Amino acid sequence: MPLPGDVITILAALFLLFGIPAILFSLIFLYTGYIRYDANRYLEQLETEQGEKSVESGGATETDRTRIESESQRDAEN
Repeated sequence: MPLPGDVITILAALFLLFGIPAILFSLIFLYTGYIRYDANRYLEQLETEQGEKSVESGGATETDRTRIESESQRDAEN
């Protein structure tokens, strides 16, 4: 397959070969980065709300109590 002699055709072929995949990958990376950022922000918000509920209820949450009890039971068994 011979190479085309027209400069514009060569540039268009190079853009299709390298430019289009670069644009697609950059859009994918931008989108996944935003998802990761949004997920981290949402988790921080949940942790803050859980901490506020824990303070309002006067101590550890039920899941914390359950975890502490199960750890103490494992330690007692050993």
